[in-house]
Amino acid sequence: MRQPSRMMVTFIGAAVFAAAALTWLGGCGGQGGGDDDDQTTLPNAQKELAKIAIVNGETAITLDPATQARLGLNTAALVPTTSRGQQTFPAMVLSSADLATARSNYLAAQAQVQKARVDADVANKEYARLKGLYAEDQNISQKSLEAAQGVAEADQTDVATAQQQVELQKTLIAQQWGETVANWVQQNSPEFQRVIGQQDALLQVTIAADAPIAAPKSVAIENLDGSETEARLVSPFPRVDPRIQGRSFLYVMPARAPVAPDTSLLADVSVGSQIKGVIVPSAAVVWSEGKGWAYQQTGASQFTRRPVATNLPVANGYFVSSGLPTTEKVVTTGAQALLSEEFLLRGASAGANND
Repeated sequence: MRQPSRMMVTFIGAAVFAAAALTWLGGCGGQGGGDDDDQTTLPNAQKELAKIAIVNGETAITLDPATQARLGLNTAALVPTTSRGQQTFPAMVLSSADLATARSNYLAAQAQVQKARVDADVANKEYARLKGLYAEDQNISQKSLEAAQGVAEADQTDVATAQQQVELQKTLIAQQWGETVANWVQQNSPEFQRVIGQQDALLQVTIAADAPIAAPKSVAIENLDGSETEARLVSPFPRVDPRIQGRSFLYVMPARAPVAPDTSLLADVSVGSQIKGVIVPSAAVVWSEGKGWAYQQTGASQFTRRPVATNLPVANGYFVSSGLPTTEKVVTTGAQALLSEEFLLRGASAGANND
């Protein structure tokens, strides 16, 4: 067999080397083309639907617009306002039936006075008639005249006794309810009618003996359903709440629904000087770890959870004096869904760290 020439071997080797080089370059070119494709799609690939982070010690959640829409998030600006500090005192609903009984006893005493006066008037007229007859040649016996005189005097005594009973009923009502309500009962006033008709409710509010405040003209009563009703001062209250030693005052408030007597409520009393702050709507407050929180929008896609002091409740929300910048809106719709989303992100983050 003829051996291939050295030139032929050299040519074949060069061709193989060139082919290998082209193959390698082609592979590199393919990888380079892949890099170009990745550079084109990288922003979308890196876009995270949601993430959680700790920013300046606060929990911040980043959500893309689609996720925000899915959670139904809406925000509102915090409105600066002023308020005062508050203290809470016990309040107890009083029975209107007791007041109706007081009115009934008073009317019975008054009726007795009227009857005694009528009897006394009749007896006086009869005594006057018999006295005239006796003066005219003694047409009646002295015994009959004296008997008529005795009846007239007895009836007059009955009038005085009945009047004393009326005064006694007034005193009893005043001792139990105070002078103002005693006047309501005596006069059958519109205020009395509203209480009897359960349109209004009377409450005993007891202020601690060591509380350095006077009875306020109005207090906020926390109803059983969580709402608040303003109650206005009637007068000092002569009874003592056995649950607490202090000064008792009588308040009246519109009865949104009949409330059973002896129901215990709470009265919020404003104290101290005016302080500046904001009102956080109730819808913006979520509860976690035994505390109230609100989410503030700290960026177009970022929401930061911040604590909300709930010790100063107001109508439809809470008064907060610090901790919530007024330059940032608060989530008012979807706050609870946002809290759930935070818990999901925490769980996912913990799982990723464990992996």
